[in-house]
Amino acid sequence: LDDCGYKALPPSPQPNRSKGVNISNDSPNIDIKSCTLTSSECFCESTFSIHPFTPVPETPSSSSSSSSPPRGITSRTHGPHHRHVRDILAASPPSVVTEEDSSSISNDNDGEPSSSPEDIFEQFAQFLIEHQTSMIAEIEQTDGSGVAFSKDGWGAFENGKGDNSKSGGITRVIQGGDVVEKGACSLTVIRNGVLTADRAATIRGRQEGSVDSGDGDSDGLLIQEGDIYSAAALSVVLHTRNPFVPTFRSDVRIFLVKSAEKDGGAVAWFGGGSDLTPYYLVDQDIIDFHTHLKKMCDDHLSDDDNLSYRQMKRSCDEYFYLPARSEHRGTGGIFFDDVPSTSNTYGFVREVARGWMPSWLPIVRKNGGREYTDEEKHWQCLRRGRYLEFNLLYDRGVKFGLANANPRVEGVMVSAPPKIAFDYNHVPEVGSEEERLLEILKTPKDWV
Repeated sequence: LDDCGYKALPPSPQPNRSKGVNISNDSPNIDIKSCTLTSSECFCESTFSIHPFTPVPETPSSSSSSSSPPRGITSRTHGPHHRHVRDILAASPPSVVTEEDSSSISNDNDGEPSSSPEDIFEQFAQFLIEHQTSMIAEIEQTDGSGVAFSKDGWGAFENGKGDNSKSGGITRVIQGGDVVEKGACSLTVIRNGVLTADRAATIRGRQEGSVDSGDGDSDGLLIQEGDIYSAAALSVVLHTRNPFVPTFRSDVRIFLVKSAEKDGGAVAWFGGGSDLTPYYLVDQDIIDFHTHLKKMCDDHLSDDDNLSYRQMKRSCDEYFYLPARSEHRGTGGIFFDDVPSTSNTYGFVREVARGWMPSWLPIVRKNGGREYTDEEKHWQCLRRGRYLEFNLLYDRGVKFGLANANPRVEGVMVSAPPKIAFDYNHVPEVGSEEERLLEILKTPKDWV
């Protein structure tokens, strides 16, 4: 995952582990605090309720709207290969995979949604399993190269079939495609973990600052040591070959806690987001992406949810920021966390995931076959260097994963770009499209 956090690794023959959390009775002494998994087995750290949601003030909008190509193109362009890609993209339908909705919330006799946190968790986990499969099929068909995602299952999914009583996950990776130079789509389902005293205290503190449902007591459960937790997440990171198509990153997740006491109740929270990292600004593409997100939020969130596109957009800008550079990583999107699970927020988070490809693929079809120069490709690699810089220096999950003893580096770094560049003191030409991108990254604008 791009924002992977607390992870676990099957114990070595002589494990040396500090006090932590056992995530499954089927995986003895798997310690979330002490070791790491592949990306399919990890979550954004916020899934485990570590960092409070802190909105930032509105950022003044900038007014630049140019979408012309970079000036001064003098080197050779990449042509025949990308004409092939353009033909494939032109032939691709807007949507190539449909998905049965097997995750609907049941209603009781008076018409009000009636579903426990446990029911919502199970329905959402099943939705994530199905959505990973359908989304990968759509990406492979759009890419058109014949290169397929690899499949690496673990735990409950090791033999290709999920077991609802066990923890597990599936890492899917594509490399060397015509459209997606490298991409990863990772599923994780963790079941029946036991909270330590420290972890329970952390979650209690986070509850105090979480998004409230409006009734003043959205959680309804005092988290205690020994309570049982489960978690599920799906993430995707797609690094594109063409520098005129932005890198796409997104995830959705749920965290469930059940009281260890008999009939003690349960509570669950959602988190997730979706954002773009462009290398050249095609303004209308970014506007369309944010318009899609805003409409989705307006259509599926109510006043009672205490959540809005503006709030989530600001949170996204705040998180994906490189303070040493005074730059944001991309043009943002939405980022949300600690959202209490209800039938309405369940529907919203599901729509976030369903909207990933409809929000990004139109950009791919528009610009995936566009010719580009060696200089433009090099600029993409320079900006990818910033992407990796953020992951290594500031991303909560990557920092945590690499700091552990014997980390699974391939899993922690699965979201890294395939090729990067670092030039000493690189300064874009004055008035160039490269300079315009940097101006936007230093002062984010409101795209809608």
